[in-house]
Amino acid sequence: MTRVDSMTFALQHADLLRARATAVDFDPHLHGTYSVVAVTSGTAHIWSSRWSRTVRAGDVFFFNPFEVHAGRSAGSPARYDVLYPSEAFLDGCTATIGPDEIRIIRTEVLPRSRTTRELVDALSAPVVDSAWIEESLRQVLRECSFSVESPTSTSSSIARTVCGLVRRDGRGSTRTDDLAREIGVNPSHLVRSFRKTIGIPPQTYVRQVRVARARELICAGFELNDVAQMVDFCDQPHLTREFKKVFGVPPGALSRGVRRN
Repeated sequence: MTRVDSMTFALQHADLLRARATAVDFDPHLHGTYSVVAVTSGTAHIWSSRWSRTVRAGDVFFFNPFEVHAGRSAGSPARYDVLYPSEAFLDGCTATIGPDEIRIIRTEVLPRSRTTRELVDALSAPVVDSAWIEESLRQVLRECSFSVESPTSTSSSIARTVCGLVRRDGRGSTRTDDLAREIGVNPSHLVRSFRKTIGIPPQTYVRQVRVARARELICAGFELNDVAQMVDFCDQPHLTREFKKVFGVPPGALSRGVRRN
């Protein structure tokens, strides 16, 4: 169960959302953007569908869009500052990719260094300096390794194919039976393959992709009730329940943070 002591949000600008959290546990979840996480205090055990290790204060670690991950503090709650840069922001730090290509961060963790310390200092400053934060983030990203892949190469398995179907823009059913029928496999085999590869069941993935889309809409200024309908949740309370599973706080916390900025 996700257990968060506190979490706040701030929208630096359209291409960079920021969150600050003090947390004990984060259940397996995902985000629709890249995640750059600076550990500002404490120690935590982090797991993702790509890597697993222990991180400490001063380290910075990374997740790709839709990469399932989870975390647990080692002892007292760890404190994190998280930056969610868009593809457009990444274009300013690395080589621009083509419209049919996918940029993948290969780096798992940057251990504490002068570069990571600069980012932590920028994020911890008593007065927000957006230019300092963004330049420090760019420097961190320039130390990362990236690869560029085609949709074909990242969708070679059953699980990756299902991920692509789920993330399409509202076209087609996301029921497990319908997804299995569309790709020509048994539903039970789909569920087993998906969970083994991605780390969560397909219907959990479906709900979390909707939360990722809801986050984008909230950042764009839409009202929560409208957002719930736009991402196919039954109502606002349903959105709230699913949002809290990912962030540990209700979507109103994000909405208020966006409006303050």
